[in-house]
Amino acid sequence: MANDLNLGYNSRRIIASIRASGSQSRADLARSLGVNPATVTRLTTTMVNGGILTEKVDPRRQGLKGYPAKILKIEPTGLYSAGVYLDPDRIRTCVINAAGEIMANDELALPDRSFQSVMSAAAKNVKDQINDLGLDQNRIAGCGVSYPGQYTEDSLRVQRIQQFKDWPNVSIEQDLLKPYFGMPVKHTNDAKAACLAELYHGVCTDVDDFCYIWLSYGIGGGAVVSGNPHLGRVKGAGEWGGLFPKSNSRPSGQDLFDTLKEACVPIGKLSDIGLEHLKMPIVHSWRERAAKQIQWLCLVIARTFDPKTIVIGGTLHPQILDGFVDHMVQVSLLGDDYQHSLPNIVRASRDDLPELGAAALPIHDVTNPTAYAGKANKGW
Repeated sequence: MANDLNLGYNSRRIIASIRASGSQSRADLARSLGVNPATVTRLTTTMVNGGILTEKVDPRRQGLKGYPAKILKIEPTGLYSAGVYLDPDRIRTCVINAAGEIMANDELALPDRSFQSVMSAAAKNVKDQINDLGLDQNRIAGCGVSYPGQYTEDSLRVQRIQQFKDWPNVSIEQDLLKPYFGMPVKHTNDAKAACLAELYHGVCTDVDDFCYIWLSYGIGGGAVVSGNPHLGRVKGAGEWGGLFPKSNSRPSGQDLFDTLKEACVPIGKLSDIGLEHLKMPIVHSWRERAAKQIQWLCLVIARTFDPKTIVIGGTLHPQILDGFVDHMVQVSLLGDDYQHSLPNIVRASRDDLPELGAAALPIHDVTNPTAYAGKANKGW
């Protein structure tokens, strides 16, 4: 049963290897992981019987003499997960399978911005989606919840943004969210969830090292090192917004709001920004200045993380984000003192579905080796 799933560290390594490299035979897994073939057979047989993995005849051996080799792949229906993304304007929910395929998703207007109202509405929608799909509750790994806010010195707590200032100070280890959803709940901020979506289901599924710049009402992000999310000492890795003082102009949605307000064009939410606003001279100037700030941020990331790829995404208008990427592609040097070739600068592919990253959290928690809380030698 998924809710009782307790995969050992090395069983998770098998899943991670298949996720990263595609379907593999037991012999391939034994070689790549440096494990006795009999041990791999034992572990994978358990996962096949439990519905987590499935096997099929290797097409490369189809029609050949002898017993046809079989390859293993992740069974999409073996696990499901729900995701909830919250921002000051909306609630987005979804249910995905283990392959990241969206089985259901929805967008709701906020009933109001109180914690109880928002969580109650989100939980009801998730439960309705699960019931409508007729899913086995024992196959649901849990629900991931993401919303804006940086981590505090206490790495288990996320600061509340201004629009959610009356919310309780949610702790990741407390079950403050579970009573609403009736299942295990995992929680992270919106930028870290978006980074996870690109790692598992987006533009960086085959990239070992990348950094993500998330541009929404504020500025956030994340980092992946050696194929695993890198959170840092207090889960502050990739929180790029701290490099831009809020007292100064910065490449954020709130700063764009303030710019438009100065031009007597008040905007209530990001989704209100349309093509007519993008054509305004004051917005054009803002975009030029913001693009240079993003270039500086890419230089900082290249100097500190030295990643293969930098991903740019968020909930700003897509043309604004596309413009930042275009600017970076046209830059020959990140800075006068940076003589190396640029990292690959790419546009996020899943930021139109911010709930997807939240839904990836519970599956990550039960299948990824880096999320394993036991001893590393368990499971053999």
